[in-house]
Amino acid sequence: MKKQITDERIIQETRKQNNLGFSILYFGLLFALLYRQYIIKSPISDYLDLAILFFGVTFYLAAKRVSSGLLTNKVNWKKLLPNSIVAAVVFLIINFFNNQYGTIFEALVSGSIFLLLFFGINLIMQYFSSRKNEDILKE
Repeated sequence: MKKQITDERIIQETRKQNNLGFSILYFGLLFALLYRQYIIKSPISDYLDLAILFFGVTFYLAAKRVSSGLLTNKVNWKKLLPNSIVAAVVFLIINFFNNQYGTIFEALVSGSIFLLLFFGINLIMQYFSSRKNEDILKE
């Protein structure tokens, strides 16, 4: 039977290494998806398994952070709105270069919908995380 390590310094170093390994794997998966989609323009059937894995892990991490109250302790409007606008602009640029829009009107509608959804989802996540954080502090 393996002897359990109880020294906190060793445990902390092990956690750091595991965290770094996960980060390298996570962002490597993201770059592999982006490379296959935008550089070599593979059909989605070639990398659907990687996309499902990446978005599944992303959803799990977001849900865990929100449910544990770690996302934030209050809603920060000064960061949320500019971040949403930047995300919408990036969304529009990527779709523009992939020739996804027939007219300017389609681009504006698409960008507006993305902006509202991105802002709304982030607002909801911060709200639930803030509520959980307050519940934890009350205990």
